[in-house]
Amino acid sequence: MRPRTPQPSLSGEQVFDYVVVGAGYAGLAAARALALKSPKASVAVIEAGVVGENASGRNSGFAIDLPHTSGISAKSVEEGRAAIRIGRFALDELDGLIQRHGIACDWERRGRYHAAVTLEVADSALKTYASNLDAWKEPFQWLKRDELEERLGTRYYGDAIFTPGTYLLNPAALVRGLADSLPTNVTLFECSPVTEVEFDGPSPYVKTAQGGARFGKLILAVNAFSQSFGVYQERQVPVLLFASLTTPLSDDQMAKLGSEKSWGITPAHGVAGSTLRLTHDRRLMIRQGFEYSPTLRTTEAHRDDARQTHQELLARRFPQLEALEIEHFWMGWLAVSQNHAPAFGQVHENVYATSCCNGSGIVRHTASGMLIADLALGHENPLIDDFLVQGTANYIPPRPIRDVGIRLTISWDTWRGRGER
Repeated sequence: MRPRTPQPSLSGEQVFDYVVVGAGYAGLAAARALALKSPKASVAVIEAGVVGENASGRNSGFAIDLPHTSGISAKSVEEGRAAIRIGRFALDELDGLIQRHGIACDWERRGRYHAAVTLEVADSALKTYASNLDAWKEPFQWLKRDELEERLGTRYYGDAIFTPGTYLLNPAALVRGLADSLPTNVTLFECSPVTEVEFDGPSPYVKTAQGGARFGKLILAVNAFSQSFGVYQERQVPVLLFASLTTPLSDDQMAKLGSEKSWGITPAHGVAGSTLRLTHDRRLMIRQGFEYSPTLRTTEAHRDDARQTHQELLARRFPQLEALEIEHFWMGWLAVSQNHAPAFGQVHENVYATSCCNGSGIVRHTASGMLIADLALGHENPLIDDFLVQGTANYIPPRPIRDVGIRLTISWDTWRGRGER
């Protein structure tokens, strides 16, 4: 990945027509849409850290065109069709930007393996997913253990459904490329965590340690951290995920894998299973660990445990690869809702927010950013109806009742899916 110099922090008192907080996929998509559709407007993007070093750059690098839905009712099938329209709308946008701006991010249409370890999960989750794919008239292949070993080099999975439309990529390289190709009427400020926000009054503003920005309209695109702004506090569940990346595999190790030189697996059991990739630069990546994180904090001891678990799970899947070494380990937060719908809309006069990717961040957040910009501009867009086909994130009880319920639910799901680890 090419070295990059971060943009300066926000300093002094400045005024913009639009301020976007968060330079992830949603925030950058919103800023680009605002700037292109209102070319005389001034747009600021305020990012707490460095672009690509937060959740947007730490995901698993799947741009998925299909929903994860598991329902089989007529209603769920129609919801799935709407989600497919949204996914391909966002993928077309990303593909065009990558080609137009020459963003080097290992963007490849490699498809996706949605895999189950146990027959129980294959019979429940995968058969339901296959029924949905048939209803949507989407192509897929059902692969068994021997076929998966030939392609991927592991006999760990008993069954998988392969769908061809997913792009695999280096997420940090993509989000940095998107940030560095913003229109000229967008100003990006990095290393500028917001310390104060005022929604009301004749001149609302956001403040950082070294400056402030007054705005005409504000878009919050900070996902799980929107609760820190007093937004969607009772409608989203912050979830902490851990991931590891090995050193590059040797020629000998690559020869012991399957016929495909890069691939991606998503787990049929989303809570207990593992996301797995062989990347373009010949590394194995694993993401495993799904836990409720209401404080948006964790400990070093917990990080160490998660890293050790990743080492063990990789060895379990690839016993033929001796001395696999983890070179990078990281964590990140996403937001999910109880009803799997997004948190999206106007939250105050001249303030808009989008959150809850529900595990499909690159595609869903790209779409949400483009659509929240239309909402802020007052533009009608029929795709907003598709995006909100499941409604918006529903209310969940406050803490500590919420904590008890969510932890029990996750613990029960993890125990039931223990064979998928």
